[in-house]
Amino acid sequence: MQEAVAALRYGTLGVNCWSGTGFLLGYTPWGAHPGHTRQAIGSGTGFVHNAFMLNGVEKTVLRAPFAPAPRGLFSGSPSLSPRPPYFVTSRTGRTTLERLTRFTAAPGAAQLPALFASALRG
Repeated sequence: MQEAVAALRYGTLGVNCWSGTGFLLGYTPWGAHPGHTRQAIGSGTGFVHNAFMLNGVEKTVLRAPFAPAPRGLFSGSPSLSPRPPYFVTSRTGRTTLERLTRFTAAPGAAQLPALFASALRG
């Protein structure tokens, strides 16, 4: 698997997790694999964040356990991994997406606790 990850020409990769987590962490370099041009944009150009001021960043790889909670508790690799609201098996999918839509239309910190609570109950 290491070879497959190394061969991918993307700036931020998630193994068993959403690659957007790299952006949300705020300190990991987030951006494109080096070498892309405007004519062949690929995964984009440039990086943002990079709080540790690393030179020559090629990619950021985020890894998470394969088994989400609560199954991960039994396998020794616990994680906080809510069921995506668009899954058919999500119990709170409709509520979560409605709250997310309201938040997107009119962002406000006061809306976040209810949104997170709904998402985590999914």
